[in-house]
Amino acid sequence: MDFCCTQFGKRLFLQWLCSPCCQASVIEDRQKAVQDLLSIPNEAKDVCKLLKSLPDLERLLTKVHTQGLARKNKDHPDFRAILYEDTTYNKRKIGNLLLALQGFKTAVEVIDTLSKVRNEFSSATLSRCVSTAADGGSFPELGEALEFFDNAFDHEEAKKNGKVTPSKGVDKDYDDAMRRVKAATRDLEDYLETQCRHFKCKATYHGTGKNRFQIEVPESASRLAGAGYELQGQRKGFKRYWTSRVKELAAHLVSAEEAQEAAIKDIMRRIFESFDRRRQEWEVAVQCLAVLDCLLSLAQYSASLTGTACTPRILRDGEPRLSIQGGRHPCLLKHLGGENLIPNSIALGDYEDDDSAPRGARLALVTGPNMGGKSTLMRQAGLLVIIAQMGAKVPAESCELTLVDRIFTRLGASDRITSGESTFFVEVNETSAILRHATRHSLVLLDELGRGTSTHDGMSIAHAVVKELSTKIHCRTLFSTHYHHLVEGFTSDPNVYLGHMACMVENENEDDPTQETIVFLYKFARGACPKSYGFNAAKLAGIPPDIIKRAFCKSKSLEKRISLILPASS
Repeated sequence: MDFCCTQFGKRLFLQWLCSPCCQASVIEDRQKAVQDLLSIPNEAKDVCKLLKSLPDLERLLTKVHTQGLARKNKDHPDFRAILYEDTTYNKRKIGNLLLALQGFKTAVEVIDTLSKVRNEFSSATLSRCVSTAADGGSFPELGEALEFFDNAFDHEEAKKNGKVTPSKGVDKDYDDAMRRVKAATRDLEDYLETQCRHFKCKATYHGTGKNRFQIEVPESASRLAGAGYELQGQRKGFKRYWTSRVKELAAHLVSAEEAQEAAIKDIMRRIFESFDRRRQEWEVAVQCLAVLDCLLSLAQYSASLTGTACTPRILRDGEPRLSIQGGRHPCLLKHLGGENLIPNSIALGDYEDDDSAPRGARLALVTGPNMGGKSTLMRQAGLLVIIAQMGAKVPAESCELTLVDRIFTRLGASDRITSGESTFFVEVNETSAILRHATRHSLVLLDELGRGTSTHDGMSIAHAVVKELSTKIHCRTLFSTHYHHLVEGFTSDPNVYLGHMACMVENENEDDPTQETIVFLYKFARGACPKSYGFNAAKLAGIPPDIIKRAFCKSKSLEKRISLILPASS
């Protein structure tokens, strides 16, 4: 089912799959969205192409957030630390920010692609996701923010050098520091011009580091240096002086340069912080894209179904019920194709017709031969309910149901060796959880409860569980079993429907089962199956015929003894 194009869409889709919706209005709106998207295949294809180009915006937002924390200021250890790979780390951080910005530009393209057709959508959810607030939707207006970050700094230079130099008007601290540096530099230049006039010759600044801005004049002009000039050094033909004024101006420049350096050192964090201040807008945009991606996935899945498919009908009123006509297992449908599958119908609850359960029977006892399709039928029912409540089409001729609050399963057989729990204990433990937590709106799938212990104990437990589910909990249940005496106990029970997976026996032989050939019809039919045809499974597995014959003789003997005991006990 997962046709999502983005990583954040896949995560949301997994939530929908693991926790199907239990609100009829939401499910019906998703069904409308699926139909809306199926009606615009060209636009949907273009949107999918754009979504596939998106990075994982959800996780990128978290990364950018951690780099822009307001508390991570000059008092933070990272601010004082000397990182030898600082440039490499900065390039990576800048790359994440630019990747996120490009992703949101693509997101705007997605919305623009659907802008021409969104007025035709009947789904409120879909319309909200692809409409901006100005048009009554949920998608935020990102144009102004994206334009700001486009002009905030030179992106290519930042990626190349791992250093952000903000444009004018982007960062107040940096702009203030730059103004102070320019002002101090200008004052020093003006003062130098004054010294040129004083010495009546060309004067220059000389020196580095702490000795910067020494006034260098020709030795011939040094006679004009008065008491306010401190001789700092000389070279052939030139002398260098400091004055109190030049010291003062140099101190102003050093202070401004230190402020500029501090601003540059923290500018990346502040750029990230500026991005993070709009985090709510970015997150809403990502959520809209994720929902759109999931709806597109449901539409694509619905379109991929071969053969008959239908939009499930969600019943809001009445007693719990489930009706699936001509349903097919979705996993088998994908791998085997629709032509190779036999459809089956299931009805649990308030139905009455030739192919369904009697009115009010919500529990179906399913019998049939080994490998006849009992477990597959149960899994099919569970999967179709999940798909229906996600909002997609289901592979069936028709499907209608009241909402299922939870699906409980007791399928397969395995032990828990590390916990010291046997296979039978695991089975009854899972059954116990079902009996404690299932409600009348639940769907329960119980497969061959009672294995792993004596026949009488297993059948007794199965009988009690069937009685509890059918008369007290009243939940929709598919209960498969090979205990034919269990089935006989519910033949006339109005709360229980007896069904079986049909088969055809060729060369039927009451004395030698090795001569028989079982043809599985994989069709769910009314009534109980008279036998499980376990000897056929043994034959297919390659057990020698003489062993099967001895087992058959023992089986006949045991059946005879049981038939004598049961009437006496009754």
